Amino acid sequence: MRHEGQKGKILILGPQKAGKTTLSRFLADYAEEHESAKRGTKPKVDKEKKMEFEFNTPYMPTKGARIQEFESHELLDSDRGKIIKDIEIQLWDVSGDRNNILLVGNFLISSTVTEIYELKVGASSLLRYEDCWPAIKEDADGVILVANPEEHNGKDLQIWFTEFVEKENISLNRVMVILNEQGSKKTNHEQISSFEILPKLRGVHHSAHHFASESAQMKVEVNDFMASVLGIVAGEDDKKSDDVHDEGVDEDDF
Repeated sequence: MRHEGQKGKILILGPQKAGKTTLSRFLADYAEEHESAKRGTKPKVDKEKKMEFEFNTPYMPTKGARIQEFESHELLDSDRGKIIKDIEIQLWDVSGDRNNILLVGNFLISSTVTEIYELKVGASSLLRYEDCWPAIKEDADGVILVANPEEHNGKDLQIWFTEFVEKENISLNRVMVILNEQGSKKTNHEQISSFEILPKLRGVHHSAHHFASESAQMKVEVNDFMASVLGIVAGEDDKKSDDVHDEGVDEDDF
């Protein structure tokens, strides 16, 4: 059962240049701005201008993984009508580069030198990013698959779906696909409609937005997804707890 202080873990996955890092930062910053609003302080930046700036800056590939943390506060689970309070959420922004080499023993290093996360990957000092996947997968609650329809097609999500969803037995109601447009400031319906959806992902919620100009709507959809995932996981934890309790009662009867 999830109690206050426990963490929800959402993996953000997809090929290189899909915009995963910008999405992660956006969600974490939005949560921080929510707190600022509650305290009566104004946000420091215009969200739309910030997103446009980030997509136009030189591409900086993620090295290994970055972890963005924020409090859920009051995520509304629209399906269940419940409010999930004060659960810390970790967004794991995972590099789309599978084969690059990672140095430094047992540590996975993000592109900012100050962020170092110890992972259970053994004692080797030379690792491919892919070698860190077992540690990244551990205890994941949900998965967001991200692709840029101007650069990618559905097949580019295959490896991420196979490794992080199918092999980890994550149910499809804990998976979301985001088509993250980064081009001119309008939605390209032709590219979105031509994006080939993987057959196994056809039952998964797909969201297509021009992120720089439609970030507010994106936030609503991702918020609903995260709330739904946390609600599902909490329900599963409650069921496990009830099953353990029932087993204990049965044993006491003998």
